[in-house]
Amino acid sequence: MRKYILLLIVIFIIIAGCGKKYSLDKDLINISSEWAYYRGDIASSGAVVSAEFGGKLDIIWEFKSNDKPVGPLTIYNGTLIYPGARNRIKFISADSGKYQGYIKPRGVAQTGLVISDSLGYFATAPQKSKLRCVNLLNRKTLWKKEVKDAVGGSIIIEEKIILSSAEGRLFAFDKITGEILWEFKSKQRFTTPPLFDGTAIWQVSEEGTLFAVAPEDGKEIRNVILQNPVVASLVFDRFLYVCDIKGVVYKVDTSDGHIVWQSETDGASWGAAAVSRNSLIIGHSGGEVLSLSVDDGKIQWRFDAVDVVSASVLKVGRYVAFGSKAGDFFLLEASDGSLVEKRKLRGAVSTAPISNGQYIYVATDKGMITCFGVRNDRQKQTNE
Repeated sequence: MRKYILLLIVIFIIIAGCGKKYSLDKDLINISSEWAYYRGDIASSGAVVSAEFGGKLDIIWEFKSNDKPVGPLTIYNGTLIYPGARNRIKFISADSGKYQGYIKPRGVAQTGLVISDSLGYFATAPQKSKLRCVNLLNRKTLWKKEVKDAVGGSIIIEEKIILSSAEGRLFAFDKITGEILWEFKSKQRFTTPPLFDGTAIWQVSEEGTLFAVAPEDGKEIRNVILQNPVVASLVFDRFLYVCDIKGVVYKVDTSDGHIVWQSETDGASWGAAAVSRNSLIIGHSGGEVLSLSVDDGKIQWRFDAVDVVSASVLKVGRYVAFGSKAGDFFLLEASDGSLVEKRKLRGAVSTAPISNGQYIYVATDKGMITCFGVRNDRQKQTNE
């Protein structure tokens, strides 16, 4: 009988914990945050240059979400934000893995969540198709606007929420009122998020056109036409980089739109590259991860991951981290592509891993979230 009572207590604690609603700590408002956008920042570079990551895949903590991720992960002031398939956006301590609560997006939050001050922004999938602004202090919806089939990964620039939709529209909303400030329309589909190069907002279409628009009014500045369709996201580090569906990688000069070089790989890239300093690192459907020189596009090294690499790769300091559809998670030396460590995860990796500079976080299609890093003695005592 005593065993059953203890079991009921444990079940009650679990249910109570899972039912906890999230409220933002007021002390976190107006504090800068790590990895606050899709791919880390508004340039989507996919790289953490100044990192304390120690180069080990020790498991710091794991969290079972019981639903797969439907949008990009983000980190806001020490909190990992997980948009799940079961009508929940979950908040988890980035340091300890402790569950902090959830908010209900009233739909599938396929864009992920971005935060400015105490306000959170996300767009839900059809049939809901709404962009919502939520006060995270009390979880109240301040405004909502209809956006048909929004693309995962919105950004905030100049007090505007910039969001694209699959029907070929790029929107700018006032982040406080939700007013549509401008709208850029194309006859081509948008399936990847926009980025900002400091001057212009760039959006790539599925047909292979790069559009540059002014952040002030959404007027088109220029466009660049590539030779094949594109399903991978753009990345920026002084130049634009993108890979098309036939495995051709392009370097584009943002000042005039000319293609500096193009280089062929052996497979289509569905995820974005990571770029920093002298290398562009990208995975493809042929099961390889490659490093290309940003100067001339020549391949510096190749790594055979065996299975499909569909999620974006991540560069943290001197290391490259990525997962495969087979559920393998790899850590490589960025300088030569040599294997540092490999871990087997529960489920395929379809969502890009992220980092706060100290730890790497990855989620699988089975809803298992794992935090990797270097475990210290205290963590060994509490986790083992």
